[in-house]
Amino acid sequence: MRSKVFFTALGLLVIILGVISWSLSVEAASIKPGKPIVLGLPCSFKATPWPLGAKYGWELAVEEINAAGGVKVGGEMHQLKLIVLDTRDEEPGVPVSESLLGIEKLILDEKVDVLVGGPTMSEASMAAIDLVAKYDIVHLITSGTWTPGWPKKVGGNIKKYRNSFKMSLNAVTAVQSGMELLGKIREKLALSKAFCIIDDVLFCRNAMDAFAGMAEKKGFTILGREAVPHGSTDFSPALMKAKRSGADLLFFWTNLATTTVFFKQFIDLEVPALPIGFAAGAQEHEVYKVVGGKVEYITFPNPHANITSLKAPGALQFQQAFENKFGRKPFGGSGNAYVGAYLLKDVIERTGSLETSALVAALEKCDYASMNGRIRFDGNHESIYSLYDPKEGVVPVWSQWQGGRRVAIWPPALADAEIKLPPWMKK
Repeated sequence: MRSKVFFTALGLLVIILGVISWSLSVEAASIKPGKPIVLGLPCSFKATPWPLGAKYGWELAVEEINAAGGVKVGGEMHQLKLIVLDTRDEEPGVPVSESLLGIEKLILDEKVDVLVGGPTMSEASMAAIDLVAKYDIVHLITSGTWTPGWPKKVGGNIKKYRNSFKMSLNAVTAVQSGMELLGKIREKLALSKAFCIIDDVLFCRNAMDAFAGMAEKKGFTILGREAVPHGSTDFSPALMKAKRSGADLLFFWTNLATTTVFFKQFIDLEVPALPIGFAAGAQEHEVYKVVGGKVEYITFPNPHANITSLKAPGALQFQQAFENKFGRKPFGGSGNAYVGAYLLKDVIERTGSLETSALVAALEKCDYASMNGRIRFDGNHESIYSLYDPKEGVVPVWSQWQGGRRVAIWPPALADAEIKLPPWMKK
């Protein structure tokens, strides 16, 4: 009899402890009524246009979401609170450790619920992967980090790095998209000889290696490569080498804030090549006035449709809302950041929780229709991109400066104009 009573009591104790444990876990994962959901945005927004655009994109989306009532969690509506921290990772000479200290401050001092946006510099975001794992917090990158090393590291130990997700483009995918465009250019304009100029940093070196390898396999000739020191303000030596090489394509990839100098010197030197590649300043609509119009014919990836394309659903409304708030047209990482905020809202509302494991599981199963294309994550937690079809993935868009406007010229499904050659090219 005593034995029966003992085991009955023991069973009740196990049940009670289980209920208490469940209650504590639910309390930890839930959010108190009226408490905001805190998002931490680490980005080097004072250094280059790309992270500044990302900051603006997140701010606009958060403002819109809050104005519409906020985010619904467990039957309660919660406002979003965005805390922006300047990590300075894109400033020349600033060590990665400073960026990591900033991220740690967001986690420990600001008690953020989710890390979003950046850092944008590949070296900093690669290092942040381990920090995110250490503190067991979800990190959704929307801007920068184009290095193929990110998905390789995360996918190489997905159990350890399960909290890290990346919506931004990969340099290899960007180059693949560019190669598709170049294939069309060669077919229509008979251009096939390239000279490469890059900023001497990790993701730019990755891009050059990918471009040169793919281009040569497709029959293009690489006539030369030039890596410009990070922080440089004079591109003329490299541009003169390109001009003397006989190249009809100028491939550039730079993250320098001084790329406006590159644009002006390209025009002034009348380098007889179509300039195509990535430059931090090319996406800014205001750069046209800054350089006195000397940015014509520069061809670059946005890389997201809602920044320049008029065909992407909802893009025009986003462009108008952005200009109304900030007094300038969308640029840099703004388009993906804006979409990322709405994606995160959807994920939190579907899980009804801020618990890390629940958010990770929801992001892994994500299938979200956005104005930039369908958003899903692959096994490495990197967003799936499609070179042509927005119904299959996010589509990288290439634009060109024409008549003082950034015009989408690739791919055909999202293009608003045909590509143009500089008039001094003898073709």
